Amino acid sequence: TNNKAGTRPERRRRESAGESCPFRRSLKMGRLGSLGGDCFVYAALACGLLFWVPFKLNKKLREIFFARFAFPVGMYLMRDRMIGVRRQTFSQLNDLESHDDTLKKEGSIRVLELGAGFGANLEHMQRKVKYWNLDPNAEFGGGFRENLKKNPNVELERWIRAYAEDMRGVPDGHFDVVLVSYVLCSVSEVGKVLSECKRVLSKGGRLVFVEHVAHPEGSWGLVVQKLLDPLWTCNSCGCHVTRKTALILKNAGFEKVELKEAFLPIPTTLSPHVYGFAVTDTN
Repeated sequence: TNNKAGTRPERRRRESAGESCPFRRSLKMGRLGSLGGDCFVYAALACGLLFWVPFKLNKKLREIFFARFAFPVGMYLMRDRMIGVRRQTFSQLNDLESHDDTLKKEGSIRVLELGAGFGANLEHMQRKVKYWNLDPNAEFGGGFRENLKKNPNVELERWIRAYAEDMRGVPDGHFDVVLVSYVLCSVSEVGKVLSECKRVLSKGGRLVFVEHVAHPEGSWGLVVQKLLDPLWTCNSCGCHVTRKTALILKNAGFEKVELKEAFLPIPTTLSPHVYGFAVTDTN
């Protein structure tokens, strides 16, 4: 008999071709996305091997390669598999109140993001935000401004070109939130960065984070990460895949740390994640 999907023989033909089976299409796209992510990792490592000496000698070349190839291609291939954890991480901004009375009346908060890149997190800020960006890589500028235009609720107050280890241009106790998203893997001294974050946060302010981290000790995943880390670090502007960020955050002297772990369906080198928040001293 006929129905919306057509006759049974016709339906079988369409299903065998993948035309009327959303699950099969989704599974096929998932496999393609996984394959694309794996190919990206191999390509990035190959570039690191091929350009090892130029990358080591020329910091500007590393920044251009990372901002114009490695980062945008990686985000394009893995964005859909990472967006869920990003949304969970940044949804907590919605319920926060500013320590600044004027901003509190406006229903706004002041946020400092470290290393915003192209501004991939701006779309997850669903409220009024007074926003500062601190990023040493000027190559991200054009893409960041484009994303800023798409999110009018985010008002850019300042963009500081500097490293997070030394935020001397940022005032004490000025922010309700500091955001770090795939940044602590790349900084040279995590302890200094977290110390600076505590300095610029208001009393009871939040460090909101999502980071890829090292696999557990004794796992094959960690063995793979240790083998690949030197090349990965070279072509990804200092990004380390073996960093134990969860442990560092827990021992950084915050009054409270709430941290969740997840393994994302992306290449094993980047799969283990931690996300959550840390609160500064309220006294």
